Amino acid sequence: MSSSDLAAAPGGRPAAADQRRLDQARALVAQMEIAERIAMLHQYSPGVPRLGIGPFVTGTEGVHGVAWRGLATQFPQPVGMAASWDPQLLAAAAAVTAQEVRELHAADPSVSLSVWAPVVNSLRHPLWGRTEEAYTEDPLLNAVLGSGFSGGLRGEDDTWQVLPTLKHFLAYSQETDRCVSDSQLSPRVLQEFELPGFTAPLRSGLAASVMLSYNLVNGRPAHITDLLETSLRSLLPDPDLLFVVTDAGAPSNLFRAEKVVPDAASAYAAMLRAGADSFTDHDSDPSESVTAITQALERGLIETAHVDRAVVRQLVARARTGEFDALPDAPATGASHLPSDPAHPQRVTRRELAREVAVRSAVLLARADGTALPLRPGTVAVLGEQAHAVLGDWYSGDLHSPVSLAEALGAPGTAPGPVRASRLLDRIGLDLIGTGSLPGVPGAAGSPESVLLAQDGSLRLHRPAADVPRSVLPGAAAFEVLDLGEDVVALRETTTGLLVTADDRGQLVAAGTRIGGWVVQETFRRITSVDGSWQLQHLGSGRFVGLEHHTGALVLRTASPSSAARFAARVHESAAAAFAQAADGAETVVLVLGNEPHVHGRETEDRPHARLSGPDRAAAELLAALPQEVATVLVITSSYPYDLEGLEERVGAVVWSAHAGEAEGEALADLLTGRRDFSGRLAQTWPDSSPLPSVLDYDVITTGSTYLYGQGARFPFGHGLAVDAARWSDVGVTAGPEAVRVTVALTAPAERRTAGRLHDVVQVYAQMPESSFSRRPYTVPETRLVGFDVVALEHEPRSGAPSTVAGTTTTPTTTTIEIPYDRLALFAADREGWELPDGPVIVQVARSSRHVVAAEEISIPRAHLAAHPVPAAPQDLVPAARAEETDGLARCAATLLEGTELRPVTGASGTADFVLDAGTLVTALETRPLDVGSLDVSAVDPATPHPAAVLIAPDAADPSAAAALPLPHRVSALDAGPTGRVRVRLSGPHALTGLRLERP
Repeated sequence: MSSSDLAAAPGGRPAAADQRRLDQARALVAQMEIAERIAMLHQYSPGVPRLGIGPFVTGTEGVHGVAWRGLATQFPQPVGMAASWDPQLLAAAAAVTAQEVRELHAADPSVSLSVWAPVVNSLRHPLWGRTEEAYTEDPLLNAVLGSGFSGGLRGEDDTWQVLPTLKHFLAYSQETDRCVSDSQLSPRVLQEFELPGFTAPLRSGLAASVMLSYNLVNGRPAHITDLLETSLRSLLPDPDLLFVVTDAGAPSNLFRAEKVVPDAASAYAAMLRAGADSFTDHDSDPSESVTAITQALERGLIETAHVDRAVVRQLVARARTGEFDALPDAPATGASHLPSDPAHPQRVTRRELAREVAVRSAVLLARADGTALPLRPGTVAVLGEQAHAVLGDWYSGDLHSPVSLAEALGAPGTAPGPVRASRLLDRIGLDLIGTGSLPGVPGAAGSPESVLLAQDGSLRLHRPAADVPRSVLPGAAAFEVLDLGEDVVALRETTTGLLVTADDRGQLVAAGTRIGGWVVQETFRRITSVDGSWQLQHLGSGRFVGLEHHTGALVLRTASPSSAARFAARVHESAAAAFAQAADGAETVVLVLGNEPHVHGRETEDRPHARLSGPDRAAAELLAALPQEVATVLVITSSYPYDLEGLEERVGAVVWSAHAGEAEGEALADLLTGRRDFSGRLAQTWPDSSPLPSVLDYDVITTGSTYLYGQGARFPFGHGLAVDAARWSDVGVTAGPEAVRVTVALTAPAERRTAGRLHDVVQVYAQMPESSFSRRPYTVPETRLVGFDVVALEHEPRSGAPSTVAGTTTTPTTTTIEIPYDRLALFAADREGWELPDGPVIVQVARSSRHVVAAEEISIPRAHLAAHPVPAAPQDLVPAARAEETDGLARCAATLLEGTELRPVTGASGTADFVLDAGTLVTALETRPLDVGSLDVSAVDPATPHPAAVLIAPDAADPSAAAALPLPHRVSALDAGPTGRVRVRLSGPHALTGLRLERP
């Protein structure tokens, strides 16, 4: 599957099996009592046993393997899998996830076949904390990969393996204020950028469900958005074929955080009317949901039909999995093995796939030294904490026999020489030098006292007079410092290998096996005084570490720094010294660094910046400072991109992998040693040091975000190198009647330094100058992905060639990529439809968005343009929602559930620009007063007429002071085109609802 394989929208009638399910679901609902129907709407549905309907729970997490259900096959994070650019590979990974969900469900029916994956939100901003869960910044690639993963979950038979749920609808890609933030979307950003990841899988019949997002969209909470019906369900042959679920806790947000409705009954009524079908709130307790829906019915806020259709949609989704009838090809229900079983007959095959996906997901970012990879013969130093760990994220399951890179390279016969390894951690002891103060207990300083480890794992000072602990292990405790940057550390006690955390009484204990959890308990903020002493603030609770005076136990005190004990760190070995010792005499030094997925960028927390952390940067500087004769390789395992600030030019090679699941170490070892070659290509721009826009600003066009609109790039979208790069030849670009056809011949090098099958990614971009659109002006993308294909190259090893550096006889592999002309269209807000370029377009065949191999100018045939005209212009009213650009105005909900209007963001005036046909007469600006309650509006002089909205010259230097143009106003043409631009200045407290027109 490539970008050429996206399916068209289904026909006007449901498939026979779905029609049967619809009929069956509606018949079942008709037999239910109203209380039974209402009970079905909570996430934990009790079912209706008398009708043969069992209990049902929405939501098994599975974005890169089954999560929270014990051992299961774990693949790379989605942002990593996306670097393969291969929807078939994602489908294979998803199919394993679906199989394992089925196995778990067979053993425990409470395991839901509703899988909350994939995440198809756009990676528009590199600081988004949940970057790891999504795929890409490009709308086409997002659509193809989301469809691939959804298809793997769904399966190919009439009966669905599981129910893919697209997350999170809509415009959700930041964590800051996520439950109350408002994603402002212009018509073009909505249609061109945000929707394709959702609409493509639905059009193709590959997704059964959608999860709504926490945020607001254009002033309306996403959980009551009208876009659900107008942009998603309108694509389907029957609206009841889409099952919509809320995100966890979101129903309460409507009246507790966003406060758009007064109470729970109003909130649930609004969600049901908008098209939500299942409510995820208060965990397994349905009482608030049931009570609220019941009250909404009693108060007349909803009708029984709103409840009925929601239950029908749930039952249809469940029927698709074969729950209610024995449809042909129903998956087996009696699994004899669980995913956690190491003797599972598919375990070896699943591990091999996890390894293959991890190999294909890694990217060779830079190769300043052509001899650094594959690893040279000789001693290899493998350095860094992340060389010794395989890290999971919040949505990871438990890992089957994870192997770190240090372990993989250290296995016999893997590396080209001896391997020495170091975690590069400061190893310290802690001495208490000050106790901190509490009410009635002044702080005191004294002689340093060593922190000890008790037999029960607690940390304390020696207090012989105390009853406990009765035994303290001899010698001062020693700790490895995991410095996570931004003054955040974790402490690993060296004899147990356990992390310091707090027990349920607040006593510090060495008990943590890993950093993790919804609220991380294993991290501390280290506050360093001018004398070098430390105070430690437990980040999970916000409380400082202090001293329990009688027992000598270290405990969590208050959030006030005055209660904190002060410690002196005794350094037994520094990370820098460990680096020097491990690197001494090594032929190659491999440094592995990156992020801990639960810290500084995760769900609920955006990243503070795009740079490497201070400790990682310091280690990388040591790597870059090694003598030139030493080969240096920097491996970054991370959930998101970094600005390397030129470091890539000072080390031999730079490799990136997402946290890659159970086979991470083996896969990276395959690549570093040349058993396989790199084939990953970035699905997200790695930024340079250019300023980034606010993470809250969703207008990628005006902010110049993503590669589409010129974001500064250290490594561009689509970038990725190979050791044995394929040769491209015979590039052809042909404009046919309905599509552009691109052909490329790829040939593997005859002499290779790597083994295994080679893969390459042919990317096709389009440059559409502003002049390509003659009817009206557009801000056009700098370049735009319009097609791609992942190509597996043919090669045959020469007889007698060594397996690791194979000589080959090569046969060209030719790929053909079909690019429908509609991928060249832009959304015309003035016509509420798509517009094709009627002028020349440059088609670029490229290795990345900035590495063009060949380019050809084409024009869409006139016959095709005539058959696909831009929609007709509105006759008498332009809704405010069609504003193309706004300044100082926000798009807001006109009513709770429908319509969009423009309002001033502050008390100052703002402007909105509209494109209209030249010669159109603007006769009136329609506004309505806003209810400001007790808001002080005394600045408006009631004695002076002050129109709420006026037209001003679009090119006025100072819009706030520009003179009003008289109405009616005839729109002048821009240049020689048939359209013009008008600008409305709006002053509060009023909302602009539309422009009244007369056509010439």
